[in-house]
Amino acid sequence: MYKKKKILAIVPARAGSVRLKNKNFLKINGKPLIQHTIDKLRKINIIDKIIVSSDKKDISKIIKTDKKTFLHFRSKKLSDSKTPVFYTIFDLVKKNPDFEIVSYFLPTNPFLPINDIIKGYQKLKNFKSSISVIEYEDPIELSLRYKKANGEIRPNFKNLLKNKTNSRYIEKSFRPTGGFYISYRKEMLRNKSFFFKNKTAGVIYSNLEKYIDINNKIDFKYASYLFKV
Repeated sequence: MYKKKKILAIVPARAGSVRLKNKNFLKINGKPLIQHTIDKLRKINIIDKIIVSSDKKDISKIIKTDKKTFLHFRSKKLSDSKTPVFYTIFDLVKKNPDFEIVSYFLPTNPFLPINDIIKGYQKLKNFKSSISVIEYEDPIELSLRYKKANGEIRPNFKNLLKNKTNSRYIEKSFRPTGGFYISYRKEMLRNKSFFFKNKTAGVIYSNLEKYIDINNKIDFKYASYLFKV
């Protein structure tokens, strides 16, 4: 297991989500959604500090702190629905200079395997950062742009115009799951990102049967069902 460098884990949980109100704090399988992520991180011994960042006033009544779990009350500016979550992460990383490795975990991935997280930290032996990813169901080369004004569609990639769409000849594409983003602190602050050219490793989500990123009521109901099967 990768160690000997201090590790910070951040769990951002804004109260005012747009598509599903207070989704991070809705109870699922007997406890708030965010608690599922916190409980996993507490089981990983190499993590030295967990910061739960939220603008929810009664967060202290929902999340119980311990010797390595701390609460951070987010400013109004960083809590705006139009403010990217990365701004909060960047702010907290700057305020915690004692950690060589920084990471953040979205609460909307309740089935993220602990082994995937550990692999993410281990990847930093050979990379500058690592990100949880999952394969696109269909090749992105088949994607289209839609213009609301007149209903016109346009291919995103030239291969579709040339009818070169046989999946056997198309390289697989992946996207972030939102499960975790891990990086060396100095690199993250310098580049203001968790993505570094030729230096970022992908950790493929290992529990595909129970992958979900909860963003709306349907996602939440499906996740509740998955906890029962």
